[in-house]
Amino acid sequence: MKERCFTSILIFLLINLSSILGHGYIFSKANEEMKDNIRIEINQNFLLIRYESVYLGQIAPHIRLLIDANSDNKLASQEISDFFELYKQTANQSLVNQFLLIDGQSVPMKVVAAFGPTLMLDSMLAPFYVEIVLSVGEFELQPGERDLVIDPGVLFEVGNHFLRMAKDEVEFTLEQESAIRRYLQIQAFAEPDITFISTFPGRISQKDKMAQIYGVFFEKSPTASEKLVYPVIRIKVRVS
Repeated sequence: MKERCFTSILIFLLINLSSILGHGYIFSKANEEMKDNIRIEINQNFLLIRYESVYLGQIAPHIRLLIDANSDNKLASQEISDFFELYKQTANQSLVNQFLLIDGQSVPMKVVAAFGPTLMLDSMLAPFYVEIVLSVGEFELQPGERDLVIDPGVLFEVGNHFLRMAKDEVEFTLEQESAIRRYLQIQAFAEPDITFISTFPGRISQKDKMAQIYGVFFEKSPTASEKLVYPVIRIKVRVS
């Protein structure tokens, strides 16, 4: 877990085990995991959603097989660059019909950056570490109380696209995918003129101005679970 202040307000999303079970989420205890640490930066007319993700188990070498275009078991800088350009292009196609709700308005998001900072140093079998940045725009938060509503399934889309690519290109199987368990942790921050009023799930600490919601686990295979309806994350803010 990483805790760092972007402005004066921090949302660090966690729910205890009983709360997660009560919302239909299941904790993972598997070696095959996709761990998404997400930082949401809220401004009056745009959001940035930053992923720092680690993928463990069979999906990691399969992604490297995707990157290794000449099959020499080494990842060259050009291969890595080409792969992430392809990822951005195809991921944005999959995000065309995915939206967040900001003050009741559906707003689109777009991958603007994707890279694997340790890929040149890691072995072909190491966990896969990736950073993805999405931009969310086309809205204006007017003064007063405003709502941000996030379907966790929308946030899963970044990792799901890696799975689709692996299944399409390097024979990553449904059986291998079905072994995966996923953990989602979110930290949300706001510019100085925006303060947090409430969050669901979770709570706000008046002393530290911190709201907490905990990670999300589920036990269905990721892409097979895309049609499931998850309890939404709802954050209410006040704009000065």
